[in-house]
Amino acid sequence: MYWRDRSLPHGAPKKRAMEGIIRGGGEPGMLAYESEVPIGWIAIAAREEYGALLRSPQYRPRDDDERIWSIVCFTVDRPARRRAIAHELLEAAVQHACGRGAAAVEAYAHVTDLTDYMGSQALFLAHGFRTVRKTSKRAVMRRACS
Repeated sequence: MYWRDRSLPHGAPKKRAMEGIIRGGGEPGMLAYESEVPIGWIAIAAREEYGALLRSPQYRPRDDDERIWSIVCFTVDRPARRRAIAHELLEAAVQHACGRGAAAVEAYAHVTDLTDYMGSQALFLAHGFRTVRKTSKRAVMRRACS
């Protein structure tokens, strides 16, 4: 919820807000399951759903491109790490966005930290993303939908 609404305190308020999105028919991201147990999460939605991202001096859009979706968060349960779950989530998220009319998917990869919650540059490069611009510690990356 950090990139959607920074005014929300941690804990129950953020959980209630997320629940509201889901109950309202929104799709704020995707889960990875193993034997019916959630083991991973990726936050992906149309870029305009992330108000804090749109106002960010570093990550806000620098173009008039429409129909851009953004990936702003990954998490994989510690016991499930090193099994390519993030790769599977990323590819599923791109397909999800493109299937719902996105022209491209954008991400904000950390350049040096491979464990950053927004994903690493290497992860996105491995899935056909290209660097659009660099900020102080991140690369704004994009992959076009075909």
